[in-house]
Amino acid sequence: MIAMKLLRSLLAAAVLSSALHVQSENWPQFRGPRGDGTSLEKGVPTRWSATENVRWKTSLPGQGHSAPIVWDNSVFLTTAVKESERRLLLRLAADSGKILWQRTVVTAASESMHGENSGASSTPATDGAYVFTSFQAGDRVDLRCFDFDGNLVWSTQPLRFDGEHGYSYSPIVHQNLLLFDCRQEGEAALLALDKKTGKVLWRAKPGRARISHVTPLVIQNDGRDQVVVCGSDEIRSYNPSTGDELWRCDGPSDVAVAGLSFGNGMVFATAGYPTKTRLAVRASGRGNVTKSHVAWSLRRQVTYVPSPVFHDGYLYTVLDDGMLLCFDTKNGEPAWEHRLGGRFRASLLLANGHVYAVNDQGLTTVFEATPKAFRPVASNQLKEFCYATAAIAGGSIFIRTAGHLYCIGTGHGSSTSEPGGVP
Repeated sequence: MIAMKLLRSLLAAAVLSSALHVQSENWPQFRGPRGDGTSLEKGVPTRWSATENVRWKTSLPGQGHSAPIVWDNSVFLTTAVKESERRLLLRLAADSGKILWQRTVVTAASESMHGENSGASSTPATDGAYVFTSFQAGDRVDLRCFDFDGNLVWSTQPLRFDGEHGYSYSPIVHQNLLLFDCRQEGEAALLALDKKTGKVLWRAKPGRARISHVTPLVIQNDGRDQVVVCGSDEIRSYNPSTGDELWRCDGPSDVAVAGLSFGNGMVFATAGYPTKTRLAVRASGRGNVTKSHVAWSLRRQVTYVPSPVFHDGYLYTVLDDGMLLCFDTKNGEPAWEHRLGGRFRASLLLANGHVYAVNDQGLTTVFEATPKAFRPVASNQLKEFCYATAAIAGGSIFIRTAGHLYCIGTGHGSSTSEPGGVP
């Protein structure tokens, strides 16, 4: 009888461990594993402060607006040290916040940029074996690949760069490819590189060269994979394996920054200059679908920088000035709106039925993802400047502020680490 009870307890523990493992996700690129700001994890904290539920807090060298990425027990992020003109890649331990190593990726004079940009605004990407970085190096685009020990695997400078607002282009990984879209006044192109060698396998040019900063989004619709890009007053979809164009659509406007979302067979895109516009385009078309597949296009209640999240037929968006809206994706009309206040640059995140909105002063508002009404869960204040989009992995939230990287996890005390690692 005792042996049977012990066996049942062990089986129950194994099932629980397996369930927790299934719920856990890595966060390998900007806006997470699907590139849309969503996490499948269940045990994500909703309440914290500068001391409560802080697993660790690590001081960071330099400055940057790039987001952290997480793979198992490794956290990677980039930063720019103005005094030494170095752009760095850092690896930290996810369980302690210790900086395991840092590598100089690029050494170059600070580029001309918009006042709200930084020398390290591009988020790295990983496939669990390699880490890929993106920086401006003089007048060139610089892409590099490192292994998890910080060894350089390959580097390439495939494009000339000329952008009036500075550099902010994040790569993503899809199967054997590193996908990279650089909408700019210079040598604009969408590139697909062999992630193991850096060789360009195919490239696609936009209709015109005009600056935008939208990270590519890989979707699957009607049984086909698509890589969708946006900017320069167009949206285009390609077969990621071949580079063949699948469809294209005019709009939403000239300069786009906010990321793409996808749901109910539609791609949702936003642009903020010169005409603020948001639109939904059905992803099932072929060729020019401007007149046939645009579900709706609206010029009101439009975000410029923060990316929205899609959930159960609704799109949750925070405008740059702090107005929060829930849109019905069937027609683009708001189901509700609520003023949060403050300014927003970080993109929204969704986990376990909750949306996380971080403003530029480090205040995170957590609310329920429901179209019925704005239902707040918690307001969590770190009281530090924050432009970077957070990451969710292993039951924790990783938030980058102006000077620190926080790991937020329920039921944990706080610890502080200083900068370290190998120069």
